[in-house]
Amino acid sequence: MRKTAAILTAFCSSVVIATFLALGRQSLSPAIAWVSLGLGVLTGVAVHRQGRDSLDVDKLETPGILGWFTITVGLLFSLRAFCWLVYFDEDNVRILSPNNLGDLALHLGYINHLASGARFWPAEPLFSGEQLHYPIGVDLFNSLLTLCGANTYTGLVWVGLAACLLCGFALYRWGGAFALAGFLFNGGVAGFAIFRTHAFSDFQSELAWKSFPLAILVTQRGFLYALPAGLLLLVHWREKYIQSGHAKARCLLPTWVEVLLYSTMPLFHLHTFLFLSMLLACWLVAGSITLRLELARLIAYSIPPATVAVSLVTGLFQSHPHAAQPSIVRAPGLGGFFDMQFARLGLPFHIKAGWMQEDQNFRDFWFGNFGLLPVFVLALVCVLVIGLRSSREDRTASAFVFPSVLIFGFCCFVMLAPWEWDNTKVMIWCYLAVLPFLWNRLIVRFPVPIRLAALFAIFFSGFVTLIGGIDGSHQGLDFARRSELDGVSQALKPIPLSATFAAYPTYNHPLVLLGRKMAMGYSGHLWSHGIDYRLRETELASLMNGEDNWRNLSKKLGTRYLFWGEREEEAFGDSRKPWQRECLAVARGEWGDLYDLDSPAASSLLRGPQLNLLPENEPDEKLPLPNKALKRMPLPERSESE
Repeated sequence: MRKTAAILTAFCSSVVIATFLALGRQSLSPAIAWVSLGLGVLTGVAVHRQGRDSLDVDKLETPGILGWFTITVGLLFSLRAFCWLVYFDEDNVRILSPNNLGDLALHLGYINHLASGARFWPAEPLFSGEQLHYPIGVDLFNSLLTLCGANTYTGLVWVGLAACLLCGFALYRWGGAFALAGFLFNGGVAGFAIFRTHAFSDFQSELAWKSFPLAILVTQRGFLYALPAGLLLLVHWREKYIQSGHAKARCLLPTWVEVLLYSTMPLFHLHTFLFLSMLLACWLVAGSITLRLELARLIAYSIPPATVAVSLVTGLFQSHPHAAQPSIVRAPGLGGFFDMQFARLGLPFHIKAGWMQEDQNFRDFWFGNFGLLPVFVLALVCVLVIGLRSSREDRTASAFVFPSVLIFGFCCFVMLAPWEWDNTKVMIWCYLAVLPFLWNRLIVRFPVPIRLAALFAIFFSGFVTLIGGIDGSHQGLDFARRSELDGVSQALKPIPLSATFAAYPTYNHPLVLLGRKMAMGYSGHLWSHGIDYRLRETELASLMNGEDNWRNLSKKLGTRYLFWGEREEEAFGDSRKPWQRECLAVARGEWGDLYDLDSPAASSLLRGPQLNLLPENEPDEKLPLPNKALKRMPLPERSESE
């Protein structure tokens, strides 16, 4: 664990240092990147040396047959998922996972936007006029690598592989092979369909409780840091606060590292910070006097930096002119009242009983998603209630199991984001927190045949889903074209970074991938970030269709440049295109045209240096249109009562 703690501290320190330096300079730069990474490495070395006598005192148990099997599957998954995370096939940029089409585009855009020297703290590049309210810590780290000369795509691969190793070590340190298997093979009963289909597949893709490796680790880049760092904190808290019971106990982490990892977590993953904070709150309420005093000290140290981190990520002290308003109300009466209060605070919380059950049958939904897992957890709770004061092991288990069950129940009624599935990012922590005790205090006590049957019931479906999600039959999906990105990048060089573009709002538009500011980006991203985009979508469509008031709309949206390519031609084929006659075309190529809406057309200027022409050797294969590749996630309809 010493090396894991040192690497995570170096990673965290680099991002925190870069954040403060960039706030002072108002942008990132290569000098800031080198200084931040250098100081981060020195911090990691200091932790490694300081923890020499404590972090490696406990020896991990040697894996058995099932343990080595789980470790092998985890390694193969990591190599398959991240070595082919994004790759090139001649002119095509391809990605392996269909779950990652929209997410990878978002993160590439943020990385390139930050590395381009955009004003810091950045505005939302996908929605002009709005501050960025997203935990960008991992993307910020990748942008530092880019500024230091690393290839952006290569940086994504290596950060993903390194994070997988750290996750594996942290999971094994937290709960042994059972916890590692629980993460890799989570699932209900969907995978048992293999006995009918006789083929591996991602059977959980349409369920709410999806495969964590496929749907979270690969797509949610914040988890690449938050998962190992959060698990390291849980291991530390278990040994310092719960098992020892006194302040002078041996600790895994120095206090300053503990505070650093916890208080800066909002920069990387806000949902993980919420779970850790709710867990500490439960201990404050139900813990002993000694525990409360120790936790009070940790919280006192953490409040100032955590407040800064939360305010940067959420805009805590800022107005939210485009925040999604009470259109997300899902419950009448008291639920609607709380939705109103959350919306006024700029928070997308809303009340909705049943999480994602909707109109599904209660038994079909919960059994289909979780299988027999709730039965085993209920049995564990009963065992802990009966033996609550009988042993230190039971008391330790109770300190994690009871709060986790409570928080999971909370997440079944209070949605922490407009899209209810995002609650999974907290619920996964409830699941992981229970796993070690589910094994040590319950399943391991079963006779061997029953124990094997329990493992089969809990993990078989997830194993089938994982193998089906990464097997060799997946050849990847076209994501972008290198020639198009190169051509657009060349055309954008004379245009300032502060410029805002009007274009078709799709997830993989070259302007998005290159980190340029859009009047409006992909609606699914905006909705999940709590931004009410509906009026902007209507105005942008009117502009792109060239309606009579298009110039006024351009000024209202703050767009000086308009991009017209194959996506725009497909989406707005009936457009009048008045800018072709009235505005200056500052660049033109096989990828399309770029117009300056504030400059009048001048045929002489079209022959000047502003014109960027590409070689006429672009492949015939066209980039797939967005609506055919990715479902759009619209905002919920307003209720009649609104």
